[in-house]
Amino acid sequence: MERLLLESMADILETEVEKLNLETEFKTEEYDWDSLKGYAILVMLEEEFQVEMPVDDFIEAKKIQDLFNYIHTHTDR
Repeated sequence: MERLLLESMADILETEVEKLNLETEFKTEEYDWDSLKGYAILVMLEEEFQVEMPVDDFIEAKKIQDLFNYIHTHTDR
């Protein structure tokens, strides 16, 4: 699950997966953060992990670890 999340995030953030880990803060200028990337992440969570993350929870997420924890607590994976 962790590897799939990191690979999916690398695609959305347009970076190499090796540059990411669970401690990576993804809402930064380094990744040209904007609302479209945020939407893409929410869609990815639904498609890849069958998890619908509420926008309020997503807004609070800062690190990839936050997404991982949400997936872990809301799926059987």
